[in-house]
Amino acid sequence: MSEQVNLNATNREVEGKSSSRQLRRSGSVPAVIYGGEKDPIRISILEKDIAKAAEIPGFATQILNINISGEEQNVIVKEIQRHPATQRVLHADLQRVNPDTKISISVPVRFLNEDSCMGVKMHGGAISRLINNIDITCLASNLPEYLEVDVAELDVGDSIFLSALNLPEGVEIPSLALGEDRDQAVVSITEAKVLDVEPEVVELDGEEGEAQETDGDSGESAESEEESSE
Repeated sequence: MSEQVNLNATNREVEGKSSSRQLRRSGSVPAVIYGGEKDPIRISILEKDIAKAAEIPGFATQILNINISGEEQNVIVKEIQRHPATQRVLHADLQRVNPDTKISISVPVRFLNEDSCMGVKMHGGAISRLINNIDITCLASNLPEYLEVDVAELDVGDSIFLSALNLPEGVEIPSLALGEDRDQAVVSITEAKVLDVEPEVVELDGEEGEAQETDGDSGESAESEEESSE
């Protein structure tokens, strides 16, 4: 598991675009905490703190501890808005949770044993990663940082579907309850593509010389016929 993320925050009473821009100019990021039995609250977090925390593996799929003027709240990240060009954090939506809170969240897939995959090593296949993030539901206390998919035993033509994943205790994939047509392949082993390259045709000097000699013979025959006709 990744290290526990702790962030300090302060309450902000003023809202609106102008207030948010002023916060960002001062080096802070506006954020909102909502969910649970309490009312939503508006907070601000130092940009350098949340930017550093966002670099920690599993930041978006773990319970964060937010300290607001001495009061601690456990939250998960629901959305991080970033500047499209600079990738600076512009706003954060955080959901308040406790161990018994049932949450819906998207978690990344971690593929195991790619280097020793049978279909790749033995038969020259290629690993096709079809899904990199999976939407799940679980209690906050059961929240996994990621889902593991082992490809070691897969051969060319084999696939692993959502329904075949070994999910941690208490974790569900809600899309599977909507019908068999929602069961998608997460990873497949495909045949490596072979490019057909046509051989380059190279004219030989000898062939050209023969053609030229033939042309010369034709010219001499024509002159002989003219002389005979005279």
